Amino acid sequence: MEKDTIEIKIEKKPNCKTDLFIKASASLIKKAKNEAIKDLKKEVSIPGFRKGKAPNEMIEKKHPQILKEKWEKKIADLAFVEAHKKEKLPILGNSSRIVFNIKEYSIKDGAELSYSYETEPEIPKIDPTKFKEPKIKEKKVTKKEVDEALRQASFFFAKFEDKNEPVEEGDYLILDLESLDIDPPVKVFNDTRFEVTDKSMAQWMKKLVIGKKAGDDIEGYSEPDASATEKEKKEFQKKKVKIAIKKVEKALLPELNDEFAIKMGSKNVEDLKKNIEEMLVKQNIDRANKEKREAVNKFLLSYDFELPENLLKTEVESRKQSLLKDPSFKVKYDKMNDKDKKQVEKDLLKHSVEAIKIFYISKQIIKDQEINISDDEIKKEALDMIFRASNNTQIPDPKNIPKDTYALALSRLVLKKSQDYVLDNSSKS
Repeated sequence: MEKDTIEIKIEKKPNCKTDLFIKASASLIKKAKNEAIKDLKKEVSIPGFRKGKAPNEMIEKKHPQILKEKWEKKIADLAFVEAHKKEKLPILGNSSRIVFNIKEYSIKDGAELSYSYETEPEIPKIDPTKFKEPKIKEKKVTKKEVDEALRQASFFFAKFEDKNEPVEEGDYLILDLESLDIDPPVKVFNDTRFEVTDKSMAQWMKKLVIGKKAGDDIEGYSEPDASATEKEKKEFQKKKVKIAIKKVEKALLPELNDEFAIKMGSKNVEDLKKNIEEMLVKQNIDRANKEKREAVNKFLLSYDFELPENLLKTEVESRKQSLLKDPSFKVKYDKMNDKDKKQVEKDLLKHSVEAIKIFYISKQIIKDQEINISDDEIKKEALDMIFRASNNTQIPDPKNIPKDTYALALSRLVLKKSQDYVLDNSSKS
């Protein structure tokens, strides 16, 4: 073909869509036809000729429609390849489908074609120095917190005895909770144990159950706690509920002694307290690190760019189907009014946009900064995920890591290392 075989016009549209217009030369059209005939020869049989040896004119005469389809496809493919050679075209998205249309074409005059497809997003340059790391106050572990953790740990060995008197502070209830705003009512909790304390039970629920007995059914309304923020109070949706108290119990906790400490995996009570304090210190550190990483995510999401429409639709639908696989949510969703369903869709869209944006930004940071993620790191992350998912009951086989687990492990490392990059290069003032 001659050097200048095509003319190109590129139009970028919203939502990462690109329209491409190409004028192809006569020589490209001729080449496309020859390649189409050559391919068709391998597929059809003509009496009197070996497959692939029939004259071109006979192939064209016997199979005009099939040849036309193959010819047009060849024109589109060759023109697109030539366009890519001549000018760097926007990168196609992984799930993008190219739609093309040939306006007219001939061996004498060439062809005019148009293409439409989705491209990868254009990610803005991330400046980590614009991120100001939040100052998170170091939280000291108090004796009161250690004592409460010890008390909670003792519930692993607690014995519960039925109580026939009215419910009072500190009791334990086995109850069902139904939402009456949906017809028919939907169970929110079933045979669930609650401790009657401000820490473990919502204030409105506590007010309803105090003074009641096992076997009582109580109707009332949910409402925000007095300690809730004004925003939380404003966003709170009041619901009519029914509580069925099935049991009222008292907890008999084991004595805090060395025997109990040994059961908890420690040498003695002092060793147990020390281990619990270390655990709480680690939890505080993990909580602070989580807050920092959430702040990084918020910073990254402040960079605005368009997302491929079809990719976003796929992500929203995937998340929705995942929710609907939960039988309890499915029942609840089917009984929602239009307003509540629209809110679910709105939340799904928001979370999908954020997830896709974080994915692309993190991937771009890893690429731009040439941050290495080794295969060993991915396997270690994947094995940790499998181990945690199995509730620490089995040691995973490193030779049998599922592909989807491996991919998820890679995604997590991409996010973590991109967050580390921002934190390490942020403004410390």
